[in-house]
Amino acid sequence: MNAPAHDTVSSTGAAVLARARLGHLAARRSHRRFLTTARLGIVVVALIGWELASGTLIRPFYISSPSAVAQTLAELAWSGELWYHARFTVTAAFAGYLLGAVAGVVVAWPLGMVRLAYRIVEPYFLVAYSVPAVAMGPVFILWFGIGMTPKILIAAYFVFFIVFINTVAGFQQVPQGLLDVTRVMGASSRDQFRKVMLPSATPFILAALRITLPAAMIGAVTGEFISSNRGLGYLTREAASVFSTAGVIAGVLSLSAIVLLMNLMLRPLRNALRWQQAIDVPPLAGGR
Repeated sequence: MNAPAHDTVSSTGAAVLARARLGHLAARRSHRRFLTTARLGIVVVALIGWELASGTLIRPFYISSPSAVAQTLAELAWSGELWYHARFTVTAAFAGYLLGAVAGVVVAWPLGMVRLAYRIVEPYFLVAYSVPAVAMGPVFILWFGIGMTPKILIAAYFVFFIVFINTVAGFQQVPQGLLDVTRVMGASSRDQFRKVMLPSATPFILAALRITLPAAMIGAVTGEFISSNRGLGYLTREAASVFSTAGVIAGVLSLSAIVLLMNLMLRPLRNALRWQQAIDVPPLAGGR
């Protein structure tokens, strides 16, 4: 007598949960559609306002116009000049990003685990971090010439310290009591790092990787601005030298699009580590 009633209650509960899940998914889809529509609406309104203001409220020399910028982008893309220069900028930014990120994590690993060692060397890292990264551009170019190497190193310099400091912070926020307990339970140093410290530091590392994507692009473009004969930074500088406002804005928009694409490349990594709570860590002050 009780079994059928129990089955009925279970099936009713399952149906309610299924309806609630479907309602939740529908609400999420509706929310995403609203966000997409609102964002596109802002872009459309801004472009229309920009087009109307150009030549009426403000001289086109200062702000150009969306139509002129689109025409310039189309001409650069059709001639192949845009893709040629973008290839070098993307290569320098991506290589510098990987180099700086890997170096930051590798250097932070032992220093984050041995707190006394980090306290000893911390002043030297702070002094190095206080040097504006832009100021290192001429130094790297003097050492390595005007090829691809200095652009990669400048981009890596922009990335390294943010990743390093955030990774050390992630390692050091693990309570010492937790490490002592795992040690008493027989965990080796490798087990502590793999099962306790690395999972705790992962949100900090992901936050640093996310906020350093534009920094890598800034580093690569800085090198191209200082001394280069190719790259989007060089292309933008050349447009500025002939007072082509549309060309300058086209170069800036191209750089922004590349940063967005690079950010999308991190999405699979963030989704794979979705169980970790994301932590937004702003860049530390230090002349950046």
